[in-house]
Amino acid sequence: MPTYELSLIVRKLARPQLVDALKRAGGYIYENQGYIRKVDSLGDRRLPNIKHIKGERHREGSYFLMECDLKANTVDDILDNLARDKDILQKLFFAKTEKQIECPMNYDSELLSPADRPSIQALVEEGRRPPRHRKIFNDRTGLDYYPFHR
Repeated sequence: MPTYELSLIVRKLARPQLVDALKRAGGYIYENQGYIRKVDSLGDRRLPNIKHIKGERHREGSYFLMECDLKANTVDDILDNLARDKDILQKLFFAKTEKQIECPMNYDSELLSPADRPSIQALVEEGRRPPRHRKIFNDRTGLDYYPFHR
């Protein structure tokens, strides 16, 4: 089963109602043979814009992240159940990948002064190249300028 990250924004509620809303969201995951690995609360915040959901205006919400393992074909069912929940303002699933970013192990060239770095020296050499195009046309007027140029 792939790992997903469920991002939830729950409307501003008292603590017991907030716990019930999260239990309902977790219950939808368990009903679809999913596992919850971790639940993180990101706290109460003002929403970036006013949301008009289910006939109400919402300016603040509680942000949560749930890391869960689900079958790929059950994600739509869970989103459908979460859409009908009156306390959940916004929900998004993100697929978590285990791809890690690898950094180069040699940082010695980064510690050099900019003039001594090989990458900067390559840029300087590129700036010293002769121009790609040279003037081939000979106007044969004997003047220092081309008189018919606009």
